[in-house]
Amino acid sequence: MIKNNNLNGPVILVSKDIAYTFPFGYAYLAGYLLQRGENVKLMFRPENAKDFDQFADEIMKLKPLLVGLGTLYPDIYPVGELITILKNKNCDFPIIIGGQMVTPIPEFVTEITGADYAITGEGEITLYNLVTALRQKKDPISIKGLIVNNNGKMTNTGQGEFITDMKKLPPIPYHLFPSEKWLNVGQYYIFQPQPHWRYKDKIADIHGGRGCPFNCNFCYHHSQPRYRPIPDMIADAKKLIEEYDVNLLNFGDDLVITSPARAEELVLGIKSLPKKIEFALTCRFDILSRFSDELLLKMKQAGLRSMGLGVESGSQRILDIIHKRVTIEQIKNGFRRLKNLGIFTTVCIQVGQLGETNEDVQKSMDLMLETLRNDKNINWSFTITTPFPGTELYEIALSKGLLKDHKDFYNKFKIGGRKLGTLTANLSAMTDQEILNWRDKLLTTYRAEKKKLIGKRTWLIERLRMRLFRLYIKIDETLQARPNKLTALARKIMCFFHNRFQIGLEYLWLYFWGIYK
Repeated sequence: MIKNNNLNGPVILVSKDIAYTFPFGYAYLAGYLLQRGENVKLMFRPENAKDFDQFADEIMKLKPLLVGLGTLYPDIYPVGELITILKNKNCDFPIIIGGQMVTPIPEFVTEITGADYAITGEGEITLYNLVTALRQKKDPISIKGLIVNNNGKMTNTGQGEFITDMKKLPPIPYHLFPSEKWLNVGQYYIFQPQPHWRYKDKIADIHGGRGCPFNCNFCYHHSQPRYRPIPDMIADAKKLIEEYDVNLLNFGDDLVITSPARAEELVLGIKSLPKKIEFALTCRFDILSRFSDELLLKMKQAGLRSMGLGVESGSQRILDIIHKRVTIEQIKNGFRRLKNLGIFTTVCIQVGQLGETNEDVQKSMDLMLETLRNDKNINWSFTITTPFPGTELYEIALSKGLLKDHKDFYNKFKIGGRKLGTLTANLSAMTDQEILNWRDKLLTTYRAEKKKLIGKRTWLIERLRMRLFRLYIKIDETLQARPNKLTALARKIMCFFHNRFQIGLEYLWLYFWGIYK
């Protein structure tokens, strides 16, 4: 455990680079500290590990009070690599880790990464208490919610405090996060073409709450559900519209509309915004089944563009094993109702669930094809079930001997799991190869069917847009490597014309798709 030598230094939070979703975890940590007068600096970890050494030097120059890292389990590997580099450079500040990668198995993750402290559970209060103790040269051992690493000896200080009232969440410091990264999410989807997201969209994520009232066997459940008041969410939306000219709000967590009453309140809130706006949200088919046709129509008229729903399987037997509390009939009926209103959908199928057979996966294939042929706008994705620490499936994998211990999962996931579509532990009634084959078959069948349904012209425009984007990135990287006034001007001009051309091609693409009549 390192004793800090930079008592007046900034608190540095190191996030992975932003892609697809806004990093609310880091945002609330930073917001809580800023609200209490702390000096906070946010940095973004390079994607390529070969740049970690230079990045570590940049951190060292800032002489921080502490450095905090970590989010989801896959982060454990790059975080560990970066910590090793900082330690080898004899950093004179403690390194703190947190997030979902830590809380289920905190002592193990602290040891394997070499961090000095780990925060378990929700981190705002614990991190602030740790910062305060370090600045005052006090021993943090009395702070609840920590794993303290004292030269390899781990001390767990017990459950920490957390914010129970969602009204008391701190304001999000959006200015610390580069807006070109989190606003232009629609551009990320150019390689996953779908009408759900548009190239010119300016998208803002809105946070709905914490915890989860459900208990799916593949999901990590860390706390009881707490819901943000709809007026607070709408206030965030109003601010983002005014400051960033946002045109699409993304309510991306499961706590946005858990009841018809909450959905009604959200619709009223969106209608009160200063301009007409579209929005996307996540839901569940069992909750959707409780919405009247009148309510769904109100949501569509208020600007609902798309809805993300988890299918997981086309087999009722597997849905029951998952504890999904959803029926196949609810799924089919939900798809039909959303299609009739012109609301796009995004869904996922897992392969390799507990006890799953080839017959079960065939039912998933049948459901995918049936619903896609009825609505070509459904965006399907496919993944292999992974028993992450903290989930019911993880405990089952350990009890069955499919995983020896935490280190075994760490090694297996590092070798294969970080690559999409690989298998870490087989909980099904199929062979490893059958699981891999099914995942590939689902994906290729879906792509072939989608190509047929959208038509050749639409597909050709998709390919053209992707190739142009790749060419643009390649040329831009070349110009970036030769920084001067001329190349800076050339990049701006190229960006302007590339964006305009992409927007024009997208309009043509949507016309052939059938969105514009």
